[in-house]
Amino acid sequence: MMGTLYGVSTGPGDPELLTLKAVRILNECRTIAAPRKKDGTSLALRIVQGMVDMSSKEILLLDFPMTKDKLLLRANAERIADRICEVLKNGDAAMLCLGDASVYGTFPEIGMRVAERGFRVETVPGVTSFCAAASGKNLPLVSGDVPMQILPYGCEHFAERLRLPGSKVILKCGTHLPELADLLKGSDQLQYAYAVENCSLPDERYVPLEEAETCGYFTLCVVHADA
Repeated sequence: MMGTLYGVSTGPGDPELLTLKAVRILNECRTIAAPRKKDGTSLALRIVQGMVDMSSKEILLLDFPMTKDKLLLRANAERIADRICEVLKNGDAAMLCLGDASVYGTFPEIGMRVAERGFRVETVPGVTSFCAAASGKNLPLVSGDVPMQILPYGCEHFAERLRLPGSKVILKCGTHLPELADLLKGSDQLQYAYAVENCSLPDERYVPLEEAETCGYFTLCVVHADA
């Protein structure tokens, strides 16, 4: 019987933010696929190791090129899907996804291709980095009928979208914090904003936007709806 591919969301970093369903599925799957960095380490794998015994698991480390070239990304997704489908012929597998798999994640592209090859695919939701960041501040992201935008830094019409009313979450902004701070200052929103680097990880820190500096890849910014 062919296996199922589970896209398992790991949450932003704290292993205790893994859901009970995620832990159960990871315990049941014989193969765990995880994205790795250029140095060979995997943050997603490190997160789940805090809650799941991985000693008997087959580990597939996956490489994702840091590029916007759609042809390269498509070819890489095809290669990964091929590898995972071979594994699924012998049982279930889980692919780890930082945060929530449905929010700017790599899993949907892989899952779609695996499903096209006739395998069952299921996505397991998780805690997003921006929800965890807001909880760390004990402040709501949004309330009542106020709208909220989730923006990757530099997306189309970014400056215009930033000026719209409501709360904003800006992702992938670590190396652009000084520029982002200038944009927020220009639209009188800087006093309502905060940035978080490495949310829920041991080296988490809240970065004052008034003294913005270049931060790491896992940095996000929240702008309160009071603006």
